[in-house]
Amino acid sequence: MKMQCPKCKGLMIYEKFMDMAESTHYFFYGWRCISCGNIVDTTIIANKVYKDRQKEGKRRRLKKVC
Repeated sequence: MKMQCPKCKGLMIYEKFMDMAESTHYFFYGWRCISCGNIVDTTIIANKVYKDRQKEGKRRRLKKVC
């Protein structure tokens, strides 16, 4: 299965990433675009969904007030 980058529509590859800032050498897996370098993993997706829901809630409150 080929995955397209949500940013540039380029080819994404699945790879292992290492967080160099952590002293425990934390590893995680995600998708990286070979064209633009965009990285997508489960945490990034979860945060985007949460952010989108917050925006939607604000829009609903504004519509009710106006």
